[in-house]
Amino acid sequence: MIFIANGINGSYLRDILPPSGAEVDGVMAAIAYGSDEEHFLKNCIDNKYRLDIWMRFDHTVPVSIPLLKKLLSLTHKNIFWYQIPDILHSKVIWWQGYGAYIGSANLTDRAWITNIEAGVFIIDLELIDSGLVAELDGFFDRLRKLEQSFPLSKEIIDEMEQINKARSDINIINQISKKMRTVKEFFGLNFVSKSHSMERRKETFRIEWNEALTILRSIAKEVIKYRPAWVKENIPSAWQTDQFLHAYYYNNVREGNRHPYEEFYQGNKRNPSAALQETLAWWKSLKEPPTREDQTFYESAPYIQKMLSKDHILKLTQGEFQKICEYTHATKDHITKIQLKRMGVDSQASMPIEERIIIYSKWLWEIHNQIGMNVAGLLNYVLYTGESNLMWQRLFEVTNDEKYFIPHYGLNSIAEVIGWAQPEVIPPRNGRTSKALRALGYDVMVYSS
Repeated sequence: MIFIANGINGSYLRDILPPSGAEVDGVMAAIAYGSDEEHFLKNCIDNKYRLDIWMRFDHTVPVSIPLLKKLLSLTHKNIFWYQIPDILHSKVIWWQGYGAYIGSANLTDRAWITNIEAGVFIIDLELIDSGLVAELDGFFDRLRKLEQSFPLSKEIIDEMEQINKARSDINIINQISKKMRTVKEFFGLNFVSKSHSMERRKETFRIEWNEALTILRSIAKEVIKYRPAWVKENIPSAWQTDQFLHAYYYNNVREGNRHPYEEFYQGNKRNPSAALQETLAWWKSLKEPPTREDQTFYESAPYIQKMLSKDHILKLTQGEFQKICEYTHATKDHITKIQLKRMGVDSQASMPIEERIIIYSKWLWEIHNQIGMNVAGLLNYVLYTGESNLMWQRLFEVTNDEKYFIPHYGLNSIAEVIGWAQPEVIPPRNGRTSKALRALGYDVMVYSS
């Protein structure tokens, strides 16, 4: 965690912008006011990040006209701008997969350079460790679904220009400029308790998760018709679907450290079916696995299924869990990012992934949640302690409820392995699965942990 206070401590917001080549899935921001800041937008454009930013709308023109025009002109650069009337006052920037700033700085040069501001930059692993990733997901999902939130348009800019002209006469600011606006005044959200907020997030998760499962199951019915010759007929359709999406994402979507799935989404969202059929034809034409999908079918997935079977899961050993980590895409991806110091290793700045997996699996195996479960107990709870149609509910609990939560073993890791363990109930799903679905044009959520 870094304390950002500009000239007070010599730590500036511009200093924590992601460097070129950093893996950033996308940028989400909620910043109330803005006028002339260049560093943030330039960083997003130069690195080709998709930016979704919410800012304030009211009769005082909280975002300058030049900035409004600039933002509207950048839609083709994957900059998407939304307004919330009257009550937005937050200053949050989340570079997904990299870290988040939460503080007092607005989108102005003064705020980023000369003002006395106060805020913190929290790296991605600290966000995961503290459970803040789920909170940020919930925060931005709520903004996205606010009835009062609306996108920027030329008409809004024209209205703001008229209001701005009226504001030149100090005597009529409140009398006329406020009446000139066409957007209904927003007086605030109703008070909600922490438990009510959690229930709302849970319901949102249920709806999205089940919708995504429906999409995955629909694709599974198609993918078996397009099975390449090197895929045996007895491979579960849910596994075939996952590896079809895996191959598509890594061979047709991802570009090095860039993850342009949102660009693909914009191109395919009007007709996901056509994008799917084209990609299925490509999959069927493959003479050999492009990115080791055969290893998953014949080695990784069967091993995880056996180790996490109902008869064996509570007998799982640390060594077996280590192998599961090695075979789980989402877990391996997380292990490459976790600081060695966090796992008790101070002697090396870097380490091969094979050694990292050994250290991580030993370290995580010893961690228990507040009710005494280790990772094996946690997976057993999700898989086998209730109705299979309520697995989504248990998945939400273990990744959002602090009494179940085990740090550094998040939603994507758990959702992936339960899909290998019970493909007849639930397909594997991790961050890569969700990105591939979005790239094909399906409106699913990409979860960050």
